[in-house]
Amino acid sequence: MFSPRYSTILAFLTTLYSVQLSHRCVVADKCTIYSGGSCKNCVEQPGCAYCEKNKTCMEFNLVEDTLNKACEDQEWKYKQCVVTGKILLIALPVTGFVVLVALICFVYCCCCRRKRNSSKDEKEDAKLRKQRKVLKERHKEREKERREKRDEIRKKYGLTTA
Repeated sequence: MFSPRYSTILAFLTTLYSVQLSHRCVVADKCTIYSGGSCKNCVEQPGCAYCEKNKTCMEFNLVEDTLNKACEDQEWKYKQCVVTGKILLIALPVTGFVVLVALICFVYCCCCRRKRNSSKDEKEDAKLRKQRKVLKERHKEREKERREKRDEIRKKYGLTTA
């Protein structure tokens, strides 16, 4: 019916599927052993979570079991026994939002300060240019006055140059 190539592939896929099913059973069995015990013993096992409401240890997939509400009122504890899933589902997104807003504010403030500092620098440069211009004008006026005084002294004593 099937060519040898297809039957080999089919056998391989069937083997993979049975291994996956047996692995799920092993994980589920491994977790259910700790039901009725302490939270700490349950959450130490990889892939297990402790349901606080009915004191059971269960296999836990974070996304699927949270959406399907595998534990009543989201009172599960995964990889720790301090905070329940309900608190984590509220606290983590809020913390992420606060960090995101803080990051946006930080970037915005850095950009605005750079613009303000550049405008301050431009104002200071303009002020310094104006001061230099005033100093040059004063210097030219004084130089002119000194030249006139020298010329007057030369005329007085008859030292005019040709």
